Amino acid sequence: MSGTIDCTEHGAQEETFVCGHLLDSLHTGQRVGFYYSSKPRGDAWCDVCEQVRLREGGESGEWNERSEAFASIKILCGACYDKVRIQNAF
Repeated sequence: MSGTIDCTEHGAQEETFVCGHLLDSLHTGQRVGFYYSSKPRGDAWCDVCEQVRLREGGESGEWNERSEAFASIKILCGACYDKVRIQNAF
């Protein structure tokens, strides 16, 4: 089980990890795509991060230092994660 964080909007919640672009999309309302590592609430990233991950990771598409730096991973509460998933999933 993941740790918990205290969200100013939702209180104590499960911590999740998303790329900085997904976090920004909560504020801009812009749809940026949504990829995730596993359910429920797996690490998540946007369309552009997916392109960088595939380009940098070669045939395996593994994350590496460059793709992780580009993604600029942020911690997000579980309720905010659900909101960003709904907003960005196609």
